Amino acid sequence: MADFQREFFEDIAPSLHALRDGTMPQNRRFWLERTKKTAKDADVAVCLIWLMAFTDRPLLCQVCAANSEQAAIIEDRARAVLYHNRWLYERVEVIQRSIRSRKNPTTTKVQIEATGSAGAAQGPTPDVLVLNELVHVERWDVMKAHMNNAAGVPMGIVIVATNAGVKGTPAETWRKNALANRDRWRTHIYTKVAPWVTKEDMEDARRMDPIGAEYTRLWEGKWISGTGSAVGEDEIDRCFCLPGPSWKPETGGRYVAGLDLGISHDHAGLVVLGANEQLNKIRQIAMQGYVPSVPNDKGVLEVDADKVEADVIRYWQMFGIEWFGYDPAAGGSFMAQRLRRKGVPMREMTFASPTNQTLMAVSFVTTIKDSRLECYEDPEGRMRRDFGKFSIEHKPPSKYKLTAVSDEFGHADVGVALAICLPKAVAMLEGRVGLLPSDVLVEGNDDELTEEEVGGMPDDLREIYEMDLEDDVVQGKRPKISEFSDGW
Repeated sequence: MADFQREFFEDIAPSLHALRDGTMPQNRRFWLERTKKTAKDADVAVCLIWLMAFTDRPLLCQVCAANSEQAAIIEDRARAVLYHNRWLYERVEVIQRSIRSRKNPTTTKVQIEATGSAGAAQGPTPDVLVLNELVHVERWDVMKAHMNNAAGVPMGIVIVATNAGVKGTPAETWRKNALANRDRWRTHIYTKVAPWVTKEDMEDARRMDPIGAEYTRLWEGKWISGTGSAVGEDEIDRCFCLPGPSWKPETGGRYVAGLDLGISHDHAGLVVLGANEQLNKIRQIAMQGYVPSVPNDKGVLEVDADKVEADVIRYWQMFGIEWFGYDPAAGGSFMAQRLRRKGVPMREMTFASPTNQTLMAVSFVTTIKDSRLECYEDPEGRMRRDFGKFSIEHKPPSKYKLTAVSDEFGHADVGVALAICLPKAVAMLEGRVGLLPSDVLVEGNDDELTEEEVGGMPDDLREIYEMDLEDDVVQGKRPKISEFSDGW
C-alpha cells in the first residue's frame, strides 16, 4: 500500500466494522478523490469484498456509476482481488453486476448499476452506497435519488469516488459541500502521481493530450474550467479576480454589451463590459443567463424574450451602454428593431463574417493572456464554464474562430455574449474609435491581411501569423519574412 491508501483504509475501517456488527458508524460520508491509476476503484472493491466476506448480517450495498462501462470497473477490480486472494473464493463470489456473500447470497450482496439503467434509483435503501466516477454523471436526478435513498438508512454509509472534474458542474457543487462540512464528510483528496506510474507513462499521457486539459484533470488532480484549448487553466484563474457584478458606472468607464439569443432549444446570454483606458482593464460588469421557460403553442419551452428585452433596456439605462452587439442570425433582428426605436444602440455582429470571427477570437485570447480582462465568478459558474468550452479554430492563412460545443448548460451563451462585445471594448481601451461600426462588421472579407494590418496585430496573434507564414515559406508558397518591407 501507498501511504494515501493506508490513510483511507484506516479512516473507513471503523465504519466498516460498525456495519459488520450492526452498530452506528462514527463516520458515514466519505469523499475519495484521486488522480488516474491510483487504485481508487480497487480500494473501494476491497472494502466491499471485506464486508461480503466477514459479516453475518444482511447487508445491501449499491455501486452506481454514470454508465455501464464505468459501473463495470469496480466489478473488474473485485475479480482481480479475488484472483490474487484465492482463499476469498470460499466466502465471496462475483457474478455479472453483483458481488455476493456465499453464505447469504440473497441478503448480503453488492448491486452494481448505471444511472441510465431502468429503475436505477429505485429499490430498497442501501446500507452502503458507492457513487463512482461522479464527474462523468449526466443524469443527476438519479444521483440525487440515490442520495435520498441513502439518507433513509441512519446506520448506512456513502462513498463518493471520483477523479477531478470540471468547474461549474454539479460534481463540483457536491465536492464543495463535502469540503464545507468536514464534521459530516471525511475527505481524502490525492493530487500527486501514483508511485507506480513511471515517468515514461506520464510523458505518453501528455503527448496524447496536446491541449492539456484532460492531462491536468486526470494526472494532476486539478479541477478545470473545461476541455477547450483557447486559453490555459492558469490564465482563466487569473482572469476571474473580481468579487462580483457592478451596479453603477465607474469613473473613466465606457460600456458595451453583447446578446447571444437562442429562442428555442437553447439558452441565451447577456453580458455588459466596462472598458477603462486609464486602468487598461476590461471588466465584466454584469451578466444574465436565460434558460427556456415559456411554452409555445406546441408546448416546447422557449426563452422568455420579454424578459431579455427588459433586461437589455435596464442595463442600457443603468450604464449608458454605447454599443450593444448581437448576431442577427440568432433571431435577434426583430427585437433589435424594437430596441433601436427606444434608443438602445443595437449593432449587428454577424457570426458568419470571417472578419468578425477573427476579431472575437483574437480579442478573447489576447485580453486574457495579457491580463486585461477581469471577470467574476457567478454562483452557477456559467462564465468560467463557458470559457472552458472555447477552442480556437484556425483557418489559414489568417482567420480564426472561437468554437464551443453545446451541452446541457447551453451553447456557451454568456461566453459568446462576452465575445460579441469584447472587440469593441478592446477598441475603446486602446483609444481606437470606429473599429466596429456596423457597416464594416457585417462585411465578409476573406482577403489576406496587408502588411499594415499585420503590423497592427497584437503580439500574440502576430507570432501565430508569422509561424503560419514560415510554414508556407518552407513549402515555397511565400517569400521569407525578412524580405518584407521595414513596415512589417
